[in-house]
Amino acid sequence: MAISFPVRLGRRLSELREKHGLSQTQLADMAGIGRAHLSQIENGAVAARIDTLYALAQALDLKLQELFKGF
Repeated sequence: MAISFPVRLGRRLSELREKHGLSQTQLADMAGIGRAHLSQIENGAVAARIDTLYALAQALDLKLQELFKGF
């Protein structure tokens, strides 16, 4: 069974966040979103809007397309 796009993206975000040594609260604050919302994104429970993904990429000092590396 194939893993859905939101789940794969959530896993990628979680890996990047941990690589940068950030907690969910820290990254959420940096991106201007709620921690609970970030948790839902990382768990694949919701599909993030493009503006949210852009804010997360900026907070991680990445280009937006780098979030999708390996897809």
